[in-house]
Amino acid sequence: MKKPDLVVWSEKDGYDAKLKSYPTSAGGQGFDLPNVPLFRSLSSKKMMDVFNREQQEIRERIEKLYDEYNTSIMVWESKISFEPIVGKSYFLYNFAGELTLSLIAPNEWGREKDFIGEYILNSDNKWITKEKK
Repeated sequence: MKKPDLVVWSEKDGYDAKLKSYPTSAGGQGFDLPNVPLFRSLSSKKMMDVFNREQQEIRERIEKLYDEYNTSIMVWESKISFEPIVGKSYFLYNFAGELTLSLIAPNEWGREKDFIGEYILNSDNKWITKEKK
């Protein structure tokens, strides 16, 4: 015999409303289906934000490496009349178009107009620009 639609019945389990994982009557607790498109959209936005941030960090790192490379090439290709020591500061000058690395600071001999910058040789043999205070 067919049971009315509001009765939860199966041939195998009989009256099985209590076995269901969802409400089976109009007075039962309601439930909502998850908003999958909204969740997907928010997750996608978060993922894109992460990738964009990482991309920006990589660009900044590449720019820093490029600057370090150009600085090191500039100093190594200058005229050097001594063996530089790792960790010590040296001073780069432009004397009539010729770059020259010196041990003497510009204020020690009045050559501020020819002064390009102060550089430190690191343990990787890269020249790092010493920041002005």
